[in-house]
Amino acid sequence: MSRLSITDKTFLEGVLKMGGGYVLDFTNSSIEQFFDEIAVNLFDDQYAGYGTSKAQRVRGFWKVGGDEDVARSLTALSEYIAAKKLTGTFADVTEEQVAKVREIAASLGGDVSGPTLNSHGSVITEATVTANRITIEIHEDIYDHIKRYLDGGDYFHAVEESYKVVREQLRERTGHEAADDVFNQNAQNQRDYAALFGKTTPATRAEGDFFRGVGYLHLGIQFLRNEKAHSLATFVEPNLAIHYISLASLAYDLITRTVSPAVAGEVEQIIEKARGSYSATAFYRIFANGKWIEALTLPPALASRSVRRSLKQKWVDEADLARSWNASEAVFMRLQIVASEVTAEDIDHLLDLPTKDSYGNDQLAGLEPFLDYMLERHPASVSDRAKARNTLFKE
Repeated sequence: MSRLSITDKTFLEGVLKMGGGYVLDFTNSSIEQFFDEIAVNLFDDQYAGYGTSKAQRVRGFWKVGGDEDVARSLTALSEYIAAKKLTGTFADVTEEQVAKVREIAASLGGDVSGPTLNSHGSVITEATVTANRITIEIHEDIYDHIKRYLDGGDYFHAVEESYKVVREQLRERTGHEAADDVFNQNAQNQRDYAALFGKTTPATRAEGDFFRGVGYLHLGIQFLRNEKAHSLATFVEPNLAIHYISLASLAYDLITRTVSPAVAGEVEQIIEKARGSYSATAFYRIFANGKWIEALTLPPALASRSVRRSLKQKWVDEADLARSWNASEAVFMRLQIVASEVTAEDIDHLLDLPTKDSYGNDQLAGLEPFLDYMLERHPASVSDRAKARNTLFKE
């Protein structure tokens, strides 16, 4: 049982926005993963004494959990808030409040230096440096693939598999999995720059050096991976393994920051064809619950969260709700495809967009069923403002 005082709990509930059963912007799955990373199963029955919502389980955890576990969770939550504030999220939470959360964690004693987490719940790499110890972020696509090896202490295969993920991404984007086939031995081949970096040629000398540096990084991955592939599986010291995996994560991240125009175009064509196959009545009936997506065969690239995030950002930036009903529907259909990456800020941005064309005709269409879908599947991504807007639709 933790030593959190009633005063501390009251303060924490306010900072963590625990009204209405919520905790910050977490979904059920993301908060479960977040606590899993600090070795706490928040959905264990022992924490359900106050109820089964996210906020009620956290309250149960504070009551039943030990000081050390609660302290580590508060430290991780303070880092989560601080990281999100850098993107404009949680602007109403002050630095003093974040510092107070850390102070409460420290007051409980125990080891509060557990893994830093990012907004997706995976171990993160950025910003935490203590002497010669750095806590870093492993790209979620790689982490999701190698987690089982890390959990089992099989660092040899964790490293080997992380390099396979990098090679597979090269293959998906360029048709070649070997780095020397993509970049050549001197990392000077620009043939696949459009697929990897979103442009056919560098805009500046510095950018050219960067692209070539990425090529050398992938060449290094290739030769390190070849060494592992031709060696018997042996013990790899954990610290060394993390260095290898971090290298793979960096190589992967630097070629997945842009979405291939071919992938974006393919998805957009699939969506356009799907919309044309339904009457207006039938479409709106299945759009609200996402049933239409079940009939689609989407490109394998969408399995990557970085690709989904990049597509989401592209479609939010390009959104035009004043052109036509069909164009507005297409905006919300696209975003429903990548709904897991849509944030409350994205939706609020859409609410601010003009919806009337040059003749004064309102061209907004598809917002109501999209909000219905988000409220059902990703409620933490719907702000109070968007909820109020959706309520107006029902009146």
